[in-house]
Amino acid sequence: MAQIIKNVVVNPPINSTNETALKNIDTIIEFFSLYLKDKEKFYSLWVENEPAVITPFVADDVAVCRQVELAGWDAVKTFWDPIFDWKGKFDWTIDEIIPGEDPNVIITKARSDIDADTTETFGNVHLKYNGKYLQVFKFENGKVKSFEEYYDTNFLNKQFSK
Repeated sequence: MAQIIKNVVVNPPINSTNETALKNIDTIIEFFSLYLKDKEKFYSLWVENEPAVITPFVADDVAVCRQVELAGWDAVKTFWDPIFDWKGKFDWTIDEIIPGEDPNVIITKARSDIDADTTETFGNVHLKYNGKYLQVFKFENGKVKSFEEYYDTNFLNKQFSK
């Protein structure tokens, strides 16, 4: 049965009993709840030194997705800041939470429901998009150390071209 936690739909029951994993799962839910809402609070969920965003399948069609790994605050903010400037809806549903053997590694299967006006970085287009993602979160001392995301870039690019 789905739960709504901090405006994020969470479909799976959270079955882990590991305290570190449970704390990190709470951070993931907070992470998703802050999209287009509170950028400073979102950034406070991350480690202070050398956070990383990893997008292994990149495409030139999406302006901010040209590098495979964005490391350090300047690079990470070049990824997130343009998204936080969008106006509209960016909601998340978490369909599965998979804690690793290491409780500081958690995989999520998630879906987005986006209906927003993008900014110049994304071509100033209106984006209506329902995406599916596989995300790998790595934590250090309860903070996000890295966020790695797999999604269908071809499908996303087709939404931008409409």
